[in-house]
Amino acid sequence: MAYTMYDTLLQIPPFQGMSRSELSTIIEKVKFNFMKFADKEVIFRQGERCDNLSFLISGQIASETIAPCGRFRFEEYYNQPMIIEPHSLFGKNPSYKSSYIAEGETALLTIDKRYFYSVLDCYEVFRMNFFNMLSNRAEHLYSHIWSITPQELEGRLIHFIRGLCTNLQGTKILYIKMEDLAQLLDDTRLNVSNVLNKWQEEGLIEMRRKEFVFLDVENLRAI
Repeated sequence: MAYTMYDTLLQIPPFQGMSRSELSTIIEKVKFNFMKFADKEVIFRQGERCDNLSFLISGQIASETIAPCGRFRFEEYYNQPMIIEPHSLFGKNPSYKSSYIAEGETALLTIDKRYFYSVLDCYEVFRMNFFNMLSNRAEHLYSHIWSITPQELEGRLIHFIRGLCTNLQGTKILYIKMEDLAQLLDDTRLNVSNVLNKWQEEGLIEMRRKEFVFLDVENLRAI
């Protein structure tokens, strides 16, 4: 059992680089919970309190974020290994910023955040890995905030979509009315529709009713 847990922890970013003896000690002192979810089962809900370090160790999950204005929602997809919202574990409002849904059979490993204080913070490698993850997210947000928004509509739309992404890899889905998207971009519905139809012809997106599937956000940067 300890060997299986050792291999599992090695896949998880905060534990990478730790020695076998350190991981063995952690396995002895920390209570790990394994959770399994069926296809389309909700794992966490947006606004729910975040009290655990949660790691995706098997399968795929989708994140769904509803905008505060309620006019649109955004979906992203993740494969293992990943840690779910480490930035939501602490702070003034320790709650999930998105909902997470299982895509197929999915397994998570969770650790109560109390062990972060009592055990995990004692290990410098874990602490540095965790802080680096938080710093990378802060740098991503900072660079986007201070990037100059393009004047042309195509550039503004790319800037808007990239600002919603936590990572640029994988499929993204934006659920929004064309009229609402045009208002958010301060442009006409016709102009926004023309840009999206152009992207669809180029194989960059798929358009459905009130639904826009971005197949590769990274490729949009080449426009």
